[in-house]
Amino acid sequence: MSKSTDYEPIDLIVISLAREINDSESCYTGIAIPSAVVAVQLARMTHAPNLQFFYGGYWINPDLDVDLFTIMTDTEAFVESISKAQGFSHLVQLYQYWEGPKHTLSFGIIRPAQIDQFGNINNSVIGDPHHPKFRFPGGAAAGDIINTCSRVIAYVPRHDVRTFVPEVDFITGRGSSPKWRKDVGLTDYQGIKTVVTDLAILEFHPSSGKMCVRSIHEFSTIDEVQENTGFDLEIPKDIPTTRAPTKEELDILQSKADPLSIRNFDSRNR
Repeated sequence: MSKSTDYEPIDLIVISLAREINDSESCYTGIAIPSAVVAVQLARMTHAPNLQFFYGGYWINPDLDVDLFTIMTDTEAFVESISKAQGFSHLVQLYQYWEGPKHTLSFGIIRPAQIDQFGNINNSVIGDPHHPKFRFPGGAAAGDIINTCSRVIAYVPRHDVRTFVPEVDFITGRGSSPKWRKDVGLTDYQGIKTVVTDLAILEFHPSSGKMCVRSIHEFSTIDEVQENTGFDLEIPKDIPTTRAPTKEELDILQSKADPLSIRNFDSRNR
C-alpha cells in the first residue's frame, strides 16, 4: 500500500481509530460523535467486515450504507436506516447480548471534553459541579461503556490544555488506574486504552496507569504534544511516528465511508 501526504488531521484521526478495530469484534458508539461512526464504517469496509455494531444504545448493525449526514439530519432517512437494523436492544441488555464469558462488548469509542493523566473523563460540567461555569450535554452511556467494554478508545479532535487536564472537574467515567480497577473487581475491563488526537496517539502505562505517548504524527513534534498537555506525559526514549494514511484508506474514507465529510464536524483548527 502506498503512503499519502494529501490528508487532513481529522482524516488521520478517523483512520487511526479504524486501525484500532479488529474483525469479528463488537463495539458501541454514540450517535453524535461523527468520527467514531465514520471509523466504524471505514473498518467494516476494509479489514473488519464482521464487526458487530451497537449504535446509539439501541440498534444492532443498522444500515449505514446511505450517507451519514442524511441519517443525522433527516428524520425519515434516520428511521428508514434504523428500521433495517438486525436487531434492537437497550443499554441494560449489554450484559446479556454480547459474546464472551461476561458478555462484554469488545470496545467502545468516546469523545471526552476533559481527560486527565489517569484516563478519567468529564463530559458533564466545567468548574464546581454545584455552580458550574459550563454544562455539557452529559455523559450519556460513557460512564457505563468505560466499565462494560473490554477496552475503550477515545478521540480528541484538538489536543490542548483545556482538554488534557491534571484533574478533571467532574468524573463522568472512571479512568485506567490498575489499582482502582482491581479493588472494585474490574480487572477484565481496561478502561480507556488509547487516545487518538490531532497531534499524537496516547496510551496508559500498565503499572502506573498514567498517560504516555505511543506515537506522534508526522506533522507534529513531541514538544508540541507536551506543550498542549496540562500534565507531564510519560515519553519513551524512541518515539515512533504514527503510520500515515495509505492512498487506499483515504480513497475508501472519502468516496465510500464518508463521502459528505461529516467527520469535518469534529475538525478543530489550530
